[in-house]
Amino acid sequence: RRTAPTPTVPGIAPPPAPLRGNDARAAIARSIPLLQRSAATFYDKGGCVSCHHNLLGIMTTRVLRDHGIGFDTDLAAKELRVLVEDLGNSRDQALQGIVVPGGATTTTGYLLSSLAAAGHPADATTDSLVRLLRRAQWPEGRWMSPVRPPSEASDFTGTALGMRGIQLYGDRRNPADRQAIARAAHWLRTNAPINTEDRVFRLLGLTWAKAPARERRAALDALLETQRADGGWSQLEYRDSDAYATGQVLVALHDAGFSTTSRAYQRGVRFLLDTQLADGSWLVRTRSHFTQTYFESGFPHGSHQFISAAATHWATQALALTLPGEESGEN
Repeated sequence: RRTAPTPTVPGIAPPPAPLRGNDARAAIARSIPLLQRSAATFYDKGGCVSCHHNLLGIMTTRVLRDHGIGFDTDLAAKELRVLVEDLGNSRDQALQGIVVPGGATTTTGYLLSSLAAAGHPADATTDSLVRLLRRAQWPEGRWMSPVRPPSEASDFTGTALGMRGIQLYGDRRNPADRQAIARAAHWLRTNAPINTEDRVFRLLGLTWAKAPARERRAALDALLETQRADGGWSQLEYRDSDAYATGQVLVALHDAGFSTTSRAYQRGVRFLLDTQLADGSWLVRTRSHFTQTYFESGFPHGSHQFISAAATHWATQALALTLPGEESGEN
């Protein structure tokens, strides 16, 4: 039996050694130019808006803005224009029930979350995406995810982001929107996560849904219990701690009201500061299967660059949340 050839993609050069004496402001100052440049390159070469480079990038700049941290505002404005134009061109597809390629409804939720982060008003395009989400929701309340780990492999991610998209751009006066949100919240409350991505987005979803405090606290504690001795978190039990899992856990903890000055959060921050590389990136090795033609986005780490870009966004957000700005407070 003949099998398809395995695509050949570059590996990675030996990464530079992690920095000594790193701090949050210096780490962010290194990561932001790299992230913004590679986001523009990704769209120019890939022809699509990605979660790992572009949508997380818009969400990262919102955190930076909230905390008074500088970034290239011209590049950020261009990113938003590209996203809005791209979505406008695909509106007819959404109205026909055709899901955006790649991450399917998980991507749709990320799209709406990034538009909200940029302050984009509701319009005909966001209406079409909300309708698309409602049509794609399963009767029990979840949205299924494709299998492209870690970002697009969890029904908890798809469900939390799908629910959030409707919360942000739906109509609370519309019974269909209210029911979709309620079904999603019920699914998140009554299903058990199995890995860090699941636990992160279950906590985020319960936070967004304003679930009972005891349930939110239990979801928060489930993340705290899986913190490693090195201060970080791992994607899966058998893998080492990395910046993708650690960064998104810290963001979820903050959004749930956990203090960034707590010992657990600060241990996570220390892990991130100790593992950033001199080029501004965090290296995370991919565990996803091959899905698209390889190309260089301007981000380091060869075939591991897409997940490393996502990790660098999550890590940058987590560090920015420790700086003066919108601090919240439970220990």
